[in-house]
Amino acid sequence: MTATHRIAVIGDGTSVAGFRLLGFATFGVEHPTDAREVWEEVSRGDYGAVFVTEPVYAEIEDLVAEVADRPVPAVTVIPSAGSTGGVGAAKLDRAIERALGTAVPQKEEEG
Repeated sequence: MTATHRIAVIGDGTSVAGFRLLGFATFGVEHPTDAREVWEEVSRGDYGAVFVTEPVYAEIEDLVAEVADRPVPAVTVIPSAGSTGGVGAAKLDRAIERALGTAVPQKEEEG
């Protein structure tokens, strides 16, 4: 028997609204710190993937780290509505640094 997992999105109301149309479970939070209360529900294993906006991730990074070695949920950081991003790139840089044992210098773009 194959288990079916749902997909959840946690973030501000504007950022999560479009995901509801796709059938995802959405958890709009007024403040990123409110996501700590929502996290308990979405991290139990019913959700196979959880998308969190960057401001939310910044507030619950410690909770996400606790489930990092479990198969579900897979957590992905997404920009919030109107955001230019940044947390996702920083997370990738840290993973590369851990894998290589050193930071990789960033090439400056010529312009």
